[in-house]
Amino acid sequence: MVSEEYAVILKKLITITETKNLVLANITGYDVSYISKWVNGVKLPATKYIEQINEKLAKCFAESVITNGQIDELSTLFAVPVTRETAEFEILQQLSASYRFSMKHHGRHRQEAAVPAKVITGNHDVFLFMNTVFKEKVQNAKEGSNLLILGDFCTLLDIDFWKFLEFPNETAPHITIHVGIDLEKLSRDTKYTEQLYIILGKYLNYEFKLYHSDVLKQGNTIIMENEFVIQYSLQGERSIGICTYISDAALVQDIYNRFYVGFANQQAALAPVKTLGIEDIGFRTAFYSSDKYFFFLTNGVDFLLPPQAVSEFLTEIKASKQVTRQIGQLQIMWDEMMASGEVEFMLPMTSIIRYIETGYMFFTDKEFKMKAPYRKMHLQHALDIMEKNPKITVGVIQASMEMSEYQVTNLSFYSNYTAAFFKKNPQYIRESVCPFYVVANKKLVECFHTFFRQVKQMPMYHHYAYTDIRQKYEQYKGFVERTIDLYEDA
Repeated sequence: MVSEEYAVILKKLITITETKNLVLANITGYDVSYISKWVNGVKLPATKYIEQINEKLAKCFAESVITNGQIDELSTLFAVPVTRETAEFEILQQLSASYRFSMKHHGRHRQEAAVPAKVITGNHDVFLFMNTVFKEKVQNAKEGSNLLILGDFCTLLDIDFWKFLEFPNETAPHITIHVGIDLEKLSRDTKYTEQLYIILGKYLNYEFKLYHSDVLKQGNTIIMENEFVIQYSLQGERSIGICTYISDAALVQDIYNRFYVGFANQQAALAPVKTLGIEDIGFRTAFYSSDKYFFFLTNGVDFLLPPQAVSEFLTEIKASKQVTRQIGQLQIMWDEMMASGEVEFMLPMTSIIRYIETGYMFFTDKEFKMKAPYRKMHLQHALDIMEKNPKITVGVIQASMEMSEYQVTNLSFYSNYTAAFFKKNPQYIRESVCPFYVVANKKLVECFHTFFRQVKQMPMYHHYAYTDIRQKYEQYKGFVERTIDLYEDA
């Protein structure tokens, strides 16, 4: 009868086979941090998955023992006869028996000791407590951790929840935030869409996944992977009356496992992606097959480029023949779009100035700094195309205190009115962070368009057709070109 903890047996098998935790993580499909906690006895695998986990571990250890000729050592370790044919079975038996022993032991322990938990009451005390918890736990979260929020984005906005995640960009952790969103509520008041855009643009190192799901937006529960669970009760529309904080590692992990499945089984309305596909242009092909577009550009003007600039870009990134051909196909689609499509650009004035000074843009999936001669050529080329297609218009948001959020933003929006995506400015995110969001829900796309239509009503917004742009260009051409030359050598 096995009378050893699961962690002890697991550690002995790792020692005898010299298997790395990373290998076990890859085999079981769990993060290496979980493996480390199993080995060190911090927590046990979830009961519902233990059979599959043990089978995978037994197979891995048995293959190593057989390959390295360690059958006799395994027999000594288990104090039972083991052969090549029975090695996997015996290892599985030992792992399963030790898990049952640990569960029984831990069960008695849980009955004897209270689960670490706190109850906080009153909006003021709850706010202070949650602010402290997020600073201590979330800001120091492990790279790539998940924060599950069973609540509605808009409701959480009303109670100032998102301020808890407001860390300096350079210290903000790279985590994925899964949260529900009530699209009906979002569509009724543009202030929510405005704040959604501002939060997405401010918290660039976070990766948000938004779900339009009644189940996921009404749970009033916050789960930080490997750290804590907070359950809260709303008091009115703008405050939390009471919350319960749970930090017991095993209980947190069990709750996390149960609720993560709920998110994983839902289609996200907005989701981060690493690339839109230079190598696979399927998404872009579909996106640029429309005849009407809206682009809010904050990271350089990555359209209307002269062919010489595109050639310079391909040379700079040392593009393969395949990438060169695929970008060539994209260029053809863009040329067709600009030749006959209805295209509306919106740019903050600071974005225009930044582009004139630096030439920086995020072109396709790569960063690119356009040289001074090409920037000058770009301006003239854009005017030539606008002259041929009067359906291309440009809107500019002038600098003002009232519109300051849009002057410093680093999140561009691209839409064909059916689908949409966002581009982050890669200069302000970690390399591991996804630079794109894909908006897969048409109602959410419509909410963003309603928000941008509201921006157009602001007195600081000015709309220009070709003749207006040509007049401005002739008026400021000398200043613009001298500025380009001045910053080229900076």
